[in-house]
Amino acid sequence: MSVQLLQEQNIHQFPPWHLQGEGFILNYWITPHFIRAAHAFRIAPSPLGRVVQVMLVRYQHSPVGPYDELLIMDHPLISKRRLSTIPKIYVSTQESLVHGQHLWGIPKEHAEFNWQIQGQEVICQITHQQQTLTLRLRKAKSSRSIYINSHHLPTSMLKIRQNWKALHYQFSPQFRGYLAKLTQVEWQNTQDIFPDFSRAKHLQSFYVSKFNLIFPAAQVHKK
Repeated sequence: MSVQLLQEQNIHQFPPWHLQGEGFILNYWITPHFIRAAHAFRIAPSPLGRVVQVMLVRYQHSPVGPYDELLIMDHPLISKRRLSTIPKIYVSTQESLVHGQHLWGIPKEHAEFNWQIQGQEVICQITHQQQTLTLRLRKAKSSRSIYINSHHLPTSMLKIRQNWKALHYQFSPQFRGYLAKLTQVEWQNTQDIFPDFSRAKHLQSFYVSKFNLIFPAAQVHKK
């Protein structure tokens, strides 16, 4: 896609993007039954089930300013023919939405994020099309954290492939940060805007107090 065409779509911040912020990484084991029940959210099928991640992020610094984000990171690693994908994602600003769709093929949708923080408890309400889900998270009291760097992970986990408007996008983000354990994750009233992960097996999840993320330019090809 040419720079001129992107500029016509109000794209004015080009990769690589350097972002900083904080976030929550929620890990779940999902069964074939869960995947079938959540078919509207385009999670890849699996005969045995697998691990997926839900990420709730607050970008404090980005090329398009601060914004919030809720997404599913789908890692269908059982089938080596498939790369990781982001099948569902909400963001809090139109700038992030437009840039994400056209630069990386990420199917961003707009939502409002309302945060309440009381001590170790974080409550986030995400509203989309007049439906509101609530996510309650509790951080561990211990300040012990683990350093993580994308260089420590298998290359296959970092490759993301998206399809958007007759184009294939492929890219590999890089990141580093510190993980601390979460002691509680609770979903309420997901309605029709997000899978009900209260029905999935919750695995150990983490709070990332500060991270640095680099989104490189995507390789773009026609389908």
